[in-house]
Amino acid sequence: MSRVTWGILSVCILAVVSWGVMAQGRGVAPQDASAFIDEFGHRAIVRLTAPNLSDEELVGRFRDLFEEGFDGPYIARSALGRFWPLATDRERAEYVPLFEDYISWVYALIFRHYSGETFRVDRARPKSEDIMTIESTVTRPDGPMTKIDWSVANVGGKMKIRDIKIEGVSMIISYRDEFANAIQQHGGRMAGLIEALRDKLAELRAQGIR
Repeated sequence: MSRVTWGILSVCILAVVSWGVMAQGRGVAPQDASAFIDEFGHRAIVRLTAPNLSDEELVGRFRDLFEEGFDGPYIARSALGRFWPLATDRERAEYVPLFEDYISWVYALIFRHYSGETFRVDRARPKSEDIMTIESTVTRPDGPMTKIDWSVANVGGKMKIRDIKIEGVSMIISYRDEFANAIQQHGGRMAGLIEALRDKLAELRAQGIR
């Protein structure tokens, strides 16, 4: 997937967090979920494309937005797939914040290259009793449209994003494949993934966001 496509995904991902709409009952009303996602890009652009942000400021803003608007523990857990039940409590406690740090640095890097894509909510449709799928379109100034679907759920009385699909490719499944490969390359040990994430974070911090 191109850096530009992930760039607009990041923009859309993050503005949602400060909307703060309460979900009704177990489910999510289509109109509320659509408004929640529609608010997305505008707030993220303001927060994350402000001029003269240092690396630490940009990463910190992304992390704050991610924690507020996404079901981070669910995403981190789902990204491990079959390896989550095999992890010890200590490994889980180490992995989850590392996962969120890694996500924050990866997407902060993308924001340094934001190139003016536009975002539009198309429609909402129920995925299950308590999850609403919001279909949207991203348009690049000099390229084709990209379809993005958002899974929005009621988590503790608030709307949260649990997954994103770009042209049918799930963010969770993409990370699940990446992490499974890392674990297998380290002899099937969860400690191997934790070590790999630490190494990647150290490399990102050393290189800076350019």
